[in-house]
Amino acid sequence: MRDNPRVVNLRLVVSHDSCPACQAVEGTYTKDKLPTLPVEGCSHANGCRCFFEPMLDEIYP
Repeated sequence: MRDNPRVVNLRLVVSHDSCPACQAVEGTYTKDKLPTLPVEGCSHANGCRCFFEPMLDEIYP
């Protein structure tokens, strides 16, 4: 996704029952400011379940 020119930003998506560390980094980031996954300090019993969702400038067929 980072190399795709159609992707303008990436949104870090967290689960509804995520830990405080993951909730703190939820949001939209430019490609050069992305936090690393798994989130440092994640304390969820099942581990970090965060993921990135691309945000496109245009929708293509």
